Amino acid sequence: MTNDLSGIGPGIFIVVIVVGLAALWIGAMISIFRRSSAMSGLELIGWCAFVVFAQFFGPLIWFFVGRDRYIAPNR
Repeated sequence: MTNDLSGIGPGIFIVVIVVGLAALWIGAMISIFRRSSAMSGLELIGWCAFVVFAQFFGPLIWFFVGRDRYIAPNR
């Protein structure tokens, strides 16, 4: 019996990347909806579309540029 794990490495790498991107996307969407009361409807739709269609750069731009433009309500 041999333990050949050479095929597992790339699979784990892909899973880590996909899970990381999903967490980034979900975090950005939650952040956008928490601040939706400070946005117009067009801004909300625009940011959501940008995060969804620019899957890696969209959430990063939201967190580094867009999030500071809108104040989240105190809960």
